[in-house]
Amino acid sequence: MSGPIIFAYTTLVFFVTAMCFPGLPAAKDIKDQVMKETVLDEQIRAFCALRCVGNERQGTLKSLTVDSAGKDLYSVFGIAALRNKQVVKGPFEYVIFDHTVYVSSRGMLNSDTCMLKVEDAKVDNDYRGIFTDMLRSESDVVGKSFKIPDCKRFIE
Repeated sequence: MSGPIIFAYTTLVFFVTAMCFPGLPAAKDIKDQVMKETVLDEQIRAFCALRCVGNERQGTLKSLTVDSAGKDLYSVFGIAALRNKQVVKGPFEYVIFDHTVYVSSRGMLNSDTCMLKVEDAKVDNDYRGIFTDMLRSESDVVGKSFKIPDCKRFIE
């Protein structure tokens, strides 16, 4: 696969997990805040533009939560929806296909070091396993750690 496609898929999985920030006492949906303050939604749309199919394809962030998991540790969980849709337009509109794939990821963020370890990433509702194979073969980020620049700015 080409570098931009690998990068886009890695970015999707990474950002769904990595753009969650600590500082909340209980699980809380921070989707709106993250979409407003980061490029996460843009990255998901860009990934879907590269890998989804159809003339009305759409990538969106569905949920993003963070939960305290102990001293300086925060569990993060996010779900992105990748909609594959083809519509024929004319005098009558006809939907050829409309199928949404969900990518979920989970990780642990250490707020002291700003390191995020991706613990799991999976694909649900994947027709013929296309996105699952992509996750497995192109951008296996599960088990890897990433530095989140200036993560403390989101918890102060």
